[in-house]
Amino acid sequence: MIAYKDFKHVIPIQIRFSDIDKLNHVNNACYLNYIELGRVSYFKEALKDSINWQIEGFILARTELDHLGMTLLNDDIYCATKVESIGNKSLTIRNVIFKLIDGAVIETADCKGILVAMDYKNNLSIPVPEKWKKLFEEFEGR
Repeated sequence: MIAYKDFKHVIPIQIRFSDIDKLNHVNNACYLNYIELGRVSYFKEALKDSINWQIEGFILARTELDHLGMTLLNDDIYCATKVESIGNKSLTIRNVIFKLIDGAVIETADCKGILVAMDYKNNLSIPVPEKWKKLFEEFEGR
């Protein structure tokens, strides 16, 4: 795994030919898919088997995405993910998409998302369970 700043979770992203638009760079809409891949992988690693995703989990309530540079078809890109803060019923998650060019790290997107803990069965928001909070804090080393 590539080390990136203070992020404990980084995954490689495969750019597909279909991600490239007429201007020969990754289309802006694809970044949300890359970030989702990072978020799902992060949850799997940090929360392990503590969530039955058929019953409870999170929904994405808000996304802020800053495009910082172009990503091209043959770029070597990664998604870094971390939980920045945890509230009563929600958490703030941050993702950075970056590429490596001749050993240099170049950020191409910075994203912040608000996720709300949910009881899917009853379609209600719930407090973030203490077990999940503890697992996030342990994973992040806080």
